[in-house]
Amino acid sequence: MEEDIKVDETFKKSFNLGYRVAAELNLKVPLLHNQEKIIPENPMHLGMQQFIEEAKLAKNKRQQNSVEKNEKGRKGKGLGL
Repeated sequence: MEEDIKVDETFKKSFNLGYRVAAELNLKVPLLHNQEKIIPENPMHLGMQQFIEEAKLAKNKRQQNSVEKNEKGRKGKGLGL
C-alpha cells in the first residue's frame, strides 16, 4: 500500500537549496562537525548531508566498477614465459 507523504513547501525549498549549495561547493564532508547535534532537523543541512551521502555512494560505485574492470582485464593472461 502506497502512502502519500506531504512535505511542507518551505522545507522542500530549503532542502533543495542545501543540496544545490553542497553540489556547487562539491562538499565531501559536512561544513560543521557534529551538525546533527547542533542543528538536528534543519532542512538546508539535511539537503547538504543528502548530497554528501550520494557523493560517497557514487564514489564507491565508481571504485567498485574500476576494480571489476581491472579484474576482467587480467583474467586468462599468463606471465608470457
